[in-house]
Amino acid sequence: MCRVMAGLLLICVFAAVVQAEPISVCAVGDINMGTAFPSEEYLPPDGGAGLFPPVRKLLVGDVIFGNLEGPLADDGKTEKCVSPRGCFAFRTPISYARHLKDAGFTVLSVANNHAMDFGEEGRQSTLRTLKAAGIAHSGPVGVVAKLKVKGKKVALVAFSTADHSYNLLDIDRAVEVVSGLDQTHDLVLVSFHGGTEGRRAAHVPDEMEYLGKEPRGHLVRFTHALVDAGADLVIGHGPHLLRGMEVYRRRLIAYSLGNFCTYARFNLSGALGRAVVLHAELDPDSGEFVGGWLHATYQVKPGGPRPDPVGRGIKLVARLSRDDFRFSAPSIGDDGRLLPPSGDGAGLFTMKDPQERSALLDLLSRLAKAGFDEGKLRTWFGDKRAGLIPEVIERMIRPAERMPYEKYRAIFMKKDVLEGGRKFIEEKDKLLAAVEEKYQVDRQALCGLIATETRFGAHRGKYPTFNALATLALKYPRRSRWAGRELQALLTVFEDDPLSVKGSYAGAVGLVQFMPTSIRSFGVDWDQDGRVDLDQWSDALASAANYLKKHGWKRGLPIRRGTANYRALHRYNPAHNYVRVIAELSKAFGYRQDAEKKEKKKKKEVPEKKKTL
Repeated sequence: MCRVMAGLLLICVFAAVVQAEPISVCAVGDINMGTAFPSEEYLPPDGGAGLFPPVRKLLVGDVIFGNLEGPLADDGKTEKCVSPRGCFAFRTPISYARHLKDAGFTVLSVANNHAMDFGEEGRQSTLRTLKAAGIAHSGPVGVVAKLKVKGKKVALVAFSTADHSYNLLDIDRAVEVVSGLDQTHDLVLVSFHGGTEGRRAAHVPDEMEYLGKEPRGHLVRFTHALVDAGADLVIGHGPHLLRGMEVYRRRLIAYSLGNFCTYARFNLSGALGRAVVLHAELDPDSGEFVGGWLHATYQVKPGGPRPDPVGRGIKLVARLSRDDFRFSAPSIGDDGRLLPPSGDGAGLFTMKDPQERSALLDLLSRLAKAGFDEGKLRTWFGDKRAGLIPEVIERMIRPAERMPYEKYRAIFMKKDVLEGGRKFIEEKDKLLAAVEEKYQVDRQALCGLIATETRFGAHRGKYPTFNALATLALKYPRRSRWAGRELQALLTVFEDDPLSVKGSYAGAVGLVQFMPTSIRSFGVDWDQDGRVDLDQWSDALASAANYLKKHGWKRGLPIRRGTANYRALHRYNPAHNYVRVIAELSKAFGYRQDAEKKEKKKKKEVPEKKKTL
């Protein structure tokens, strides 16, 4: 019995350790197998039977997807083209549906700018034909492809820029649709037909795109919004050439997979003839992108896909991903291996405003240029804990030090603060004496500074320092460069986990509220444990004393405007009210200005020189 129970336990442990097999999605871009309009001369030989066999081995996966450009119909009239010359209306024979089935396609998008080339009759013919062939599809509003894959419920919804389909220009409605599907399905896949077209359309701008005057979508905003709403994979097509890829919230976004199989009436020269077959593996429980492959294909006139042995499409997608999404691009090997980047792809990468995203890219680029590893930057800035704190800017604009002095003074000149200071001096007598002796900085002045900064450690600040400095660097132009330098220092000093540090709204940390650059320049490892820890009184007091000493402090001199001690404190915090309060607190804690008395006595003892003509 015991052996049986032990065996069952071992099986349970093994089952818990083994991860569920990922769901693989194979996706291609634009498909048009030829058109009988305006002439059957635009149809391939052998009734299209030779189109897909050269790439059939590449089309494998639990889900195999493509974008079907144009209706499947044997007749009908088009109102799109008064004259076929210079006008493109497609009508592929119904019999060609078997080629899609034989190629392995399990789901297709029929949401694009050619879906209605032959009106509603043409579209209905397409839907009936695909249903008869057993191929799921999405396009018209209300039509969502639903599949069962490895016991998981999978939905695919297709968007275009027209009202005959789910419209990607209406992002709020798109979010509602995807959010609803996310609540009833394990995985949600999104297809979109958007973006401008042509040779110059390879890059993805962080703005609205147009084809002439026709809006073709703000695709970065659209895709991010749908991932936020629950989409697990987003597949783009429409520009008729390859575009880059990014990973957002650990979900893959492929902005365009290119012309996969476009026969006869398509320009296939140069980049327009290159495509990739995407194999994306998704975690079946979380929907996260865990890896995959790209296979390069190409076409030459009149068309039909072929494997590309030199992998031009892979290299092109890798370059475009790097150019457009440097810090959120997947890793793409020369062999087509596709891996997610480090980090959550969340945090500051989820900012909605394009200007903020641009500022973030500039900041990350500067940090990378300064020598920071890009993987670490992705991890830190994409951490779920990373974000902006608008309150920080309000506090910077209206700091407490700008209050009328009597009001500011009243914050600190209180019975509990004064008693706390005297108690602190008594308890830390030996440490304060040693620090005072080494740095020649009066202990009472140190205590006045600590009382003002943290009330002897009781108020060290509630703000995540990383977020506070990132907010100032990205959203407060007046201090952005300064905040960027402090953020850089923070990442150096707290490299293990800079997002765990908390401090003031301005980014100061520890018992004596040091800015990160000050930790790096003036921090002291007093207890010699191998690190500067400003949450330990020994390091904190020594560091503050070292700062004041390096900025000109003279033991026993008065703290008033014009003196070295006043200037040293003003360097610590450039606010006159701040220095005045420290001077008062220091005096209350027993600060004796011996040097000033000696200086006055010396002046009295020196006789005044007689004036000579």
